[in-house]
Amino acid sequence: MGRQRNVQQQAAERREAILRAVALGAALPPWLRAALERHDFSPQAGLLVRHVVMTEQEGDLHAGTWLTDSAAFWEIEVMVCRDTGRVLHIEPCVHATAACPAVANLPGTGPSFGYLAREVLREKRAG
Repeated sequence: MGRQRNVQQQAAERREAILRAVALGAALPPWLRAALERHDFSPQAGLLVRHVVMTEQEGDLHAGTWLTDSAAFWEIEVMVCRDTGRVLHIEPCVHATAACPAVANLPGTGPSFGYLAREVLREKRAG
């Protein structure tokens, strides 16, 4: 059985995951660049705040959440060839703002993902 984490630890872990995604997005990997271009998002007008890679039969599926400077969340999925790194397919973006509420204090877990992501966006834009 895993050890219990307190609310502050859970929030800190979610925030660290967001910051890792932001750092990856700042490097603008080819799969992200392709997805942003396809959907007319500016790399300078938002942040990648969630990123997961899933191994699929046809390649690696990069799934992420893009947070625009206007605080809108968009789900992005891009299939990339493992051997060449070539983008194979880009799924249509899904508007996900309603699924990412900004709640400062959820019982048992603390701030929501949406709250923390918006907080990181504000911090990055402030300085």
